[in-house]
Amino acid sequence: MVSIIIPVHNQIEYTKMCIDSIRKNTQRNDYEIIIIDNASDDGTFEFFKNQNIKYIYNNENKGVAKAWNQGIEKAKGEYICIINNDIIVCKNWLTGFLMVYESIKNAGILSPGTKEGKLNYDFESYSENFTKRMKNIKEKGFTGWCMFIKKARFEETGFFSEEFNIGIGEDTDFYFRLKEKGYESYITGAVFVHHFGSKTLNDIKAKTGDKFEKSNIEKLKKKWNIKENYLKRKTENLKRFLKNFLIKLFFGYKLIEK
Repeated sequence: MVSIIIPVHNQIEYTKMCIDSIRKNTQRNDYEIIIIDNASDDGTFEFFKNQNIKYIYNNENKGVAKAWNQGIEKAKGEYICIINNDIIVCKNWLTGFLMVYESIKNAGILSPGTKEGKLNYDFESYSENFTKRMKNIKEKGFTGWCMFIKKARFEETGFFSEEFNIGIGEDTDFYFRLKEKGYESYITGAVFVHHFGSKTLNDIKAKTGDKFEKSNIEKLKKKWNIKENYLKRKTENLKRFLKNFLIKLFFGYKLIEK
């Protein structure tokens, strides 16, 4: 079984689209959906409370890390898929995740190929062509908006660190802890999602400011002794650009598109 964990704070229309796409495009019935509602006040609770979904409601916004951990504690699946509510998924997405994950001996996080921004294209035909051509392409890394993880990994590394307030940093911190244990994380072209673009986080920042984001970034840097290295960053960006250019040239797509 796969437990799909979706944290929400308002944005009900995106949540509906996300759930609809999961139900439409998940071939196997061996999955469960767990929504963790961080004090939504837009009708999210009223809409989902009578559906066949595990639902956890928090009276205040406890942040992303806490919500993810609440979902993991309730999860029955062997695998966990943490997904933003502003995402729609492609056909047979969980099957693709499972096939790739089980083929990697030391898999940590597995994330999908993604197109970000407005949904102004034919998602079904685009995702079908994308996964057909990119199914054997993967590169090291992950994306925080969709993370497929074997539940046993949390037994080794612990859950997400709740020191990171609201959101930002908790996923990267977990990624580093996985690396310490010898696990590598990958983005795979065998799965494709559309990401509308951090709708909840952007809304929170618009209302309350980005002080929490800056604070979390500083916590992450201090915790992992991350130093700014201009030359190294420029070199890595150039390497990434060239790699993406070649992948686009030969396969017609990039793993992350905007």
